[in-house]
Amino acid sequence: MNELAVLDLILEQELDRNPDVVFLATSTPPSWRARFGAGRVRTCPISEPAMVGAALGAAMTGLRPVVDLNRASFAFLVMDQLVNHAARIHYLSDGAYRAPMVLTSATRGPQQLGPQNEQCPYGVFMQTPGVRVAVPGSATDACALLRTALRDEQGPVLLFIAPGLADHCDLRAALAAEPQPFGVARRIRGGDAATVLAIGSAVRAAEQAAADLAAEGVLVDLLDPRTLVPFDTAAVAESVLRTGRLVLVDDGPRSGAPAQILSGLLDVPGLAEALGGRIAHVSAPEVPIPSSPVLEAQFWATPERVVAAVRRLTTPS
Repeated sequence: MNELAVLDLILEQELDRNPDVVFLATSTPPSWRARFGAGRVRTCPISEPAMVGAALGAAMTGLRPVVDLNRASFAFLVMDQLVNHAARIHYLSDGAYRAPMVLTSATRGPQQLGPQNEQCPYGVFMQTPGVRVAVPGSATDACALLRTALRDEQGPVLLFIAPGLADHCDLRAALAAEPQPFGVARRIRGGDAATVLAIGSAVRAAEQAAADLAAEGVLVDLLDPRTLVPFDTAAVAESVLRTGRLVLVDDGPRSGAPAQILSGLLDVPGLAEALGGRIAHVSAPEVPIPSSPVLEAQFWATPERVVAAVRRLTTPS
């Protein structure tokens, strides 16, 4: 089941609301199997490709499958089923079929799971036409986007959840979250000193950094894109054109989501001139993730690193 337990409550509500929703995972609650039946809640062997392949077939016949991949790293195991088939079935069938399915998984956290089980691969899937990618920075948005994904009529949705969101979960607000449209960024703080765009688990660090900077009189515009595909280019571009400075904050590698976001933003007329090179990244090193707690700690987007990045851009040389 999902590490963010409140998502299980949302999923249970959606199973109850829509008889077409089915759930596949290597671990499922006995109470769900008893309530909804083995035909809708399926405990699967550890074979992610088989789970996603079965979900694709179910989606093409009109069901709304949800597959819990457990760890985000396991998304690499289902590249063929997801990228070559589910993401392209609408195009390949000339619109005759769609694959409205949801894949959930947990991204990174301070868990010392090492280079194979603790990755942020969403940047890889941003370059896959037909796949939508959600990386919420709060538990409430995670619940809202799960509702949206389950009610979506289009292609597959990848929902990446940071385990750390559970540490700051407002359960009442999360359970009450209404469906949130994809492609709408959340402005967490307003300011003109710089634009700070934080993704997923890095949002928390960026929030603390923005608060620390505000105490010094430096007000930054802090945005959480919530979904990377579709991406709210308009909201981020408006901010960057106003502040003239951009700090990208992510717990994944710089060559992943930050690079793709920046590439897209630079297509906005006038944005490159407005930035004038005032761009900074706070992201993971381009090396495998170590299991050692001491070494792993060097990967995180900390408030101190975000504050330092903003200061580099705002301090006159």
